[in-house]
Amino acid sequence: MADSPVSRTLRSLADALNGRPPRTKIAFTALGSEFPVSMLLDAVTRVTDVVLPVIIGPQGLEGFPHYPADDLTTAHRTMEQLLASGDVSGAVTLHYNFPLGVTTVSQVHSVATGRSMVLAGTTGCSDVRRPAAMVRNAVAGLAMADAMGIENPTIGILNIDDAPAASRLLERLSGAGFPLRFAVSSRGDGGVLMRGNDLIRATPDVMVCDTLTGNLLIKLFSAGLSGGDMETLGRGYGIGLGPDHTSLIGIISRASGPATIAQALLFCARMAHNQLMAYWKQRWQQARSCGIEQILHQEPSPQIVQAEQEVIRPAKTVLDDEIHGIDILRLGEACRYLWQHGIYAETGMGCTGPVLMINHQQCAEAKAHLKSFLN
Repeated sequence: MADSPVSRTLRSLADALNGRPPRTKIAFTALGSEFPVSMLLDAVTRVTDVVLPVIIGPQGLEGFPHYPADDLTTAHRTMEQLLASGDVSGAVTLHYNFPLGVTTVSQVHSVATGRSMVLAGTTGCSDVRRPAAMVRNAVAGLAMADAMGIENPTIGILNIDDAPAASRLLERLSGAGFPLRFAVSSRGDGGVLMRGNDLIRATPDVMVCDTLTGNLLIKLFSAGLSGGDMETLGRGYGIGLGPDHTSLIGIISRASGPATIAQALLFCARMAHNQLMAYWKQRWQQARSCGIEQILHQEPSPQIVQAEQEVIRPAKTVLDDEIHGIDILRLGEACRYLWQHGIYAETGMGCTGPVLMINHQQCAEAKAHLKSFLN
């Protein structure tokens, strides 16, 4: 059931009479979790004083808009339509496959120091080259820090594989005029490369890592106190940011409990109110004007086999199934191979890694082609 003009007017009047500021309209896909739908809806009821929820799923909440959906594919289609039309300011969902080029950015809290820290990124994939991805993640993390009102945020690079290469690229970007203020590790020898201690202490305002590492860290920060059964802390995996991505979509997981879901909804509403996407657009345009694309190609990149011939893309079909297990460096090549055999597919990055999105009726045929191709 859509939200009628009459119900919107009555709700606005009620808010005004109660002295409430206008609530932010956020879509929420209430299905696909490891927990009952009733538990997901309970999480929503905790934030209705700030968020005006639009429920997409098998059940709704009395007094709030509800769009029926029995599976995530249908729910995501409805969610995307609501975002595109401007009927909602943002959305919170799970198991959503962002296109390549998009990474999610979240915020974590240090119990030890009381500081909060942006973690960039946590899922998705901003670039198939890890050093380049970390630089793009850094720009996204700075945009979120801007939206949070952090002036001149510090940035640190988690000391993982390719961190020195990412540091070199960021220094070149800084030298080209992009404003960067590097953090210094809390360890005795200092430096911009952040250790595990800096994660626990939230030393920088923005901590940069690759998204698979960030994904693991979010799990540890959010589900550590439950023994891993349920995410009880945090704001989920954050908001997806990428050069061609314009919708405000926040991500939770199948293991997110009511407290985490409630915080994810509040976080999404806050980022919508604070115009995160405008800050992201500003940061990315600034990075482009400083030559980020040229700088990123200065670092040696893996050899990626290009298609030998131009492949005609088949007619687009409904994408309601997925193929996992393909290396990120061969994902685009595999997609073109399926096109060559008349099977429409799209590349994406889900919570478990690279994915080819495909129609379920063509899935078996596609797997047979890919088995031959990849082997």
